Amino acid sequence: MKKVVSTIVLAILVASSASAAQIFGSLKEDGRPLNNVKFEVFCKDGNFSGVTDGYGAYSINVGRGKCTFRLYYKNQTPTYDLYSYDNPLRYDFDVVLQNGTYILRRK
Repeated sequence: MKKVVSTIVLAILVASSASAAQIFGSLKEDGRPLNNVKFEVFCKDGNFSGVTDGYGAYSINVGRGKCTFRLYYKNQTPTYDLYSYDNPLRYDFDVVLQNGTYILRRK
């Protein structure tokens, strides 16, 4: 009986994590990867955070629908509205300095 209950609980946990949508991509400035940079994604289902790897790449599971990607870079927080769906989506960004303010430009 304990095995049956454990199996059901595990199945529910796996199913709930499977409902997340994945976004991934890279962050670069002047062609150089931005490594170890913090970012957050704000969705109606919650807030999700991560850090880019040594190559400026990121991958994160987020809620579905309209979300806002926020980068924490050089005391600024450029943002970009994105949409997540059931299938993984790639969002590659260039971080561009424009009139003293950093912006995210999708490649």
